[in-house]
Amino acid sequence: MTLPAALRTSAASRYPLSRATTFRIGGPAALAVRPRTSDEVALALHVARTEGWTVRCVGMGSNLLVDDHGVDGLVLLMRGLRRIEFEGASVTCGAGVTNNQVLQATRARGLGGLECLVGYPGTLGGAVRMNAGGAPGYVGARVQWVKGIEPSGRVVYRDARDCGFRYRGSALSDLVVTEVRLLLPPADPEEYALRCASLRDRKKATQPLHLPSAGCVWKNPPGHPAAGRLVEEAGCKGLRAGGAEVSTLHANFIVNRGDATCADVLSLMEEVRSRVADRSGVLLEREVIHWHDAAVAV
Repeated sequence: MTLPAALRTSAASRYPLSRATTFRIGGPAALAVRPRTSDEVALALHVARTEGWTVRCVGMGSNLLVDDHGVDGLVLLMRGLRRIEFEGASVTCGAGVTNNQVLQATRARGLGGLECLVGYPGTLGGAVRMNAGGAPGYVGARVQWVKGIEPSGRVVYRDARDCGFRYRGSALSDLVVTEVRLLLPPADPEEYALRCASLRDRKKATQPLHLPSAGCVWKNPPGHPAAGRLVEEAGCKGLRAGGAEVSTLHANFIVNRGDATCADVLSLMEEVRSRVADRSGVLLEREVIHWHDAAVAV
C-alpha cells in the first residue's frame, strides 16, 4: 500500500532493528516509521488497523531482544517524540525523550526526584511503561498522567493512580504512550548533580555498561536473593553461547561480545535458568522483552 504523505519521509522497509536496540542484535522490521508528533502516531496506527498489521513500539530498545529473523508488521521508532515543556514543578515530555535528557533538563530548572533514571539508557516512555527504578525509587512515583493511544485509535489520558505501577511493570501495555507528565520536587542543581554522578559512578563500577546488553535479564524473585546473586551462585558468570556471555562483572547481565545472535542469547538464558533452578529451586522470570513472530518458549 501507499503510505500517507505525512509518514512517507519517515518510513523504511526492512529496517534493521539491531540499530534500534542497545543489545545490537536482531533482524529487520517489515516496516518502520519514525513519528514526530502524537498525530503522526495516530495516523500510523490507523494505517496499521486498516491493513491488519501488528504494531510494536521501540524507544532506545534498552530492555529488548529482537529475533534474528526480525518481525512482521509495523514498528514505531518513538525517538522522534522529543517535546519537553515545563509548567512550574511539572514537566511534560514526549515518549521519545531520553532519560538522560529528562535528567539534564529538570536539573537545570532546579527540579529533582529522578535519581531512579540515572544509568538507564532508555527513553522516558519506556521507563514509565516498565516503571524503571530501584533503590533510589521508581519513576511511577513521579508521574501525574500518561497520554497514549489505544488500539482503537482513541487518545486517552490516564492519571497515575490508573497506570497500575508495580515492580518492573504497569497497566500501560494496551497503550502506545506518546507523552508523560511528571511532578517533581525542588532540588539544588549542584547537590542533585553530585548525587546523580555518585549513582552513575556506582553503576559503572558494578555493571558492564561498556558492552552491548539489554540491562538486567531477570526479575528479582520475591522472597529470594537478587537474581544476579542466584545466577552467580549457580556458577554462571562468564558462561557463553556463541557471542553472548553472562557478564563477569554483574551476573544479571548478558552481554554481546561483538557477534552475538538472538539464538545465542536465548540458548544462554535457558542454560542459566536451568542451572539456577537446579541449584536454588527458583525459576527465574525474564525481564528482557523478546520480539518474535513464531512462538518461542523461554
